[in-house]
Amino acid sequence: MATVEQAAAAHSFASMTATYSPEDNKLRLYSLSRLDSETYARVKAAGFRWAPKQDLFVAPMWTPEREDLLIELAGEIGDEDTSLAERQEQRAERFSGYKENRTADAERAHAHVDSISERFAGGQPILVGHHSERGARRDAERIENGMRKALKMWETAEYWKQRAAGAIAHAKYKERPTVRARRIKTLEAEQRKVQRERDHLLTSLNFWTAETIELEAAKTFCNFHDRGGCRLVDGERYWSAWGALDDGKITVEQLKLQRLNALPRVMGRLDRWINHYTNRLEYERAMLAEDGATHLLDPKPRPKQLPLCNYRAPEGLDVQSPYRSEPMHLSQIEMTQAEYAAISTDYKGTRTVGNSHRVRTAMRKMGLHCVFLTDAKIHTPPEPIQPEPVSEPTQRETVHRETSEAEQKARQLRQQLKAGVQIAVAPQLFPTPPDLASRMVELAGLEPGMTVLEPSAGTGNILRAILQDHPEGLTMTAIEQDERLARLLGQLFPNLPTAAMDFLETKEEFTGRFDRILMNPPFAGAQDVEHINHAITLLKPGGRIVAICANGPRQQEALQPLANFWEPLPPGTFKESGTNVNTVLLTIEGRSADGA
Repeated sequence: MATVEQAAAAHSFASMTATYSPEDNKLRLYSLSRLDSETYARVKAAGFRWAPKQDLFVAPMWTPEREDLLIELAGEIGDEDTSLAERQEQRAERFSGYKENRTADAERAHAHVDSISERFAGGQPILVGHHSERGARRDAERIENGMRKALKMWETAEYWKQRAAGAIAHAKYKERPTVRARRIKTLEAEQRKVQRERDHLLTSLNFWTAETIELEAAKTFCNFHDRGGCRLVDGERYWSAWGALDDGKITVEQLKLQRLNALPRVMGRLDRWINHYTNRLEYERAMLAEDGATHLLDPKPRPKQLPLCNYRAPEGLDVQSPYRSEPMHLSQIEMTQAEYAAISTDYKGTRTVGNSHRVRTAMRKMGLHCVFLTDAKIHTPPEPIQPEPVSEPTQRETVHRETSEAEQKARQLRQQLKAGVQIAVAPQLFPTPPDLASRMVELAGLEPGMTVLEPSAGTGNILRAILQDHPEGLTMTAIEQDERLARLLGQLFPNLPTAAMDFLETKEEFTGRFDRILMNPPFAGAQDVEHINHAITLLKPGGRIVAICANGPRQQEALQPLANFWEPLPPGTFKESGTNVNTVLLTIEGRSADGA
């Protein structure tokens, strides 16, 4: 009958699998069910982390302890089925999905900002009537928050886009023969390091396996070779085995027993590391051979040295300095080979002359000198060689990358956020809703060649509707009392004459008469009545006024008798502009030349 431990092990082997990939040197643990708390704690403590998108635990590198844990949990460690390139492609697909999601979030946030600030453009101040100043400030805050959110989403989308490209590039980079060759050399160096450590421990093991070891011999060995600590009889850890022996806190036999128990275990762990490096090197060399690039592992040839010459130079020599481009002049001294050999290597060397040969140098009390050996073979100095001109580094070709629409929007949002959303108050400004402005243009019946006036231009919604339906063939004039709005209109419509003045002060002799006048005058204090009556004086015979006014008793009494068309607008038409006043859309036809 199977024991409880055997049953648990069988269940673990059935629900868990483990793999190792030599491409990235990572261990992976797959589990069909949720790990219990104890197993999860052990896996986390061993350095595994949960990769939710891959539904597995992964360790950043192989270690003997991690391998033992996976063998305990899964029974064996198999080969990873997917290659590094395949895993990186899957990763890039996930990153692309993240990018698309964040781009969609950015578009929604930007659309929300546009819906709030549709009537304001170019980062200009939000100019609102005094009735809606509080709401405008709330809108400003919502606009800034929306722009920050959109900008953050676009930046996040760009981040995931770069991550996706980087995932593919990383896989291709790891497979490059030159990169693989450098990896092989690194693995060889790490293996040599572990091998040296094992040889060091083997020397210690050979020493401690001797039948008899004297105290002084043990102290000497510990002082020069075995400098590790030890445990005393009471279990306390002592920092130095030599100190414990010298202080009489431990005997040679006790230290010998500790070393004979510990050294084989440590050496066994190092053997596993050596075998691991051997297996990885075999894999990497096989992959390099498959690419036909084993020559990259050949040792680099030693740089060819210029010939070392010995000759007399009574006037000294100009030698190349390793610290500056200009040559330095050295005087020459004479000595024998024995005298030169007696000089410390720190005070002698060679220097290049004429790019063609080298001469010996030595540091004496008077500084650095060239050396002529009196008892050595004398050479004829070769002719100087002109140095090859240093080629100027070629300027890296600039790659012009097309800026996407999202990047353009993000750049614009950064500029607007840097300037900030500004609020300024323009009394009695109630911008015309775009749909209503289009209806006014339809009622006006504009035709090419007409002169058109917008006497209370505001933020330009009526002008925008006119130009949208009739971009050419009209002569248009705009009047706006608020100078800030007039400047804004000049930027929005650079080819449109805009006068910053009070419409009631305009006179026919300055402006002339107009075929069509489209207007949304101020409502307070029956100013709309006064403005519309003044507009009638500027209307050509047979012309037409299309206007909006308040639907109050004074307006009904003064304007309705003059109107050819009178249509009360739905309640709340100007709610977004900051007022709930009831309004009317009207038209007034100008009298013809015969007075009809």
